[in-house]
Amino acid sequence: MIDLINQTSLTLESARVLAGEALRQAKAIGKCMHVTIVDAAGHVLVYQRMPGAPYPGREFSEKKAYTAVSFKKSTAVWKDRLAENPHLAAGLSQHPDVAMIGGGLPITIDGAVVGAIGIAGGLEEDDITVAEATLEAFGL
Repeated sequence: MIDLINQTSLTLESARVLAGEALRQAKAIGKCMHVTIVDAAGHVLVYQRMPGAPYPGREFSEKKAYTAVSFKKSTAVWKDRLAENPHLAAGLSQHPDVAMIGGGLPITIDGAVVGAIGIAGGLEEDDITVAEATLEAFGL
C-alpha cells in the first residue's frame, strides 16, 4: 500500500493579501522593502518590491521565507543557534537557499505551517518588525 499525505497551504489570494499588508507595514516605518510569500512547500506565491528597495533584498526575502517554512522557525533564532554550533553553521552555510538572518517567519494556522513570509531591505530589526506586524495584523 502507498500512503499519501495532505498538506494544507496558502492560496495565491491569501498570499497577495499578506504581501499587501507587509507593504503597508514597511511604508508605516518608512522603509522600502522586498516581500516574498511562499507556500507550504517553499515555492514562491508572491514577490513584491517597493520602489527604492535595495537590489540584493529580492534574493534575501525569498531565502528567508524558504528557510522559515523549511525549518518551521523564525529565521531570527539561527544567530544564537549557529554561534553555539560551528559545525551546524558550516553545514548550513553551504546550502544556497538558506538565510540565517531575521525577517523570515513561518505562517501557522491551526497548528499547521501553511507557508512563510520573508522580508528584506531594512536593518535586520526592521525586517523582523515588518514580518511580525504583518502576521499579527491577521492574528497569526
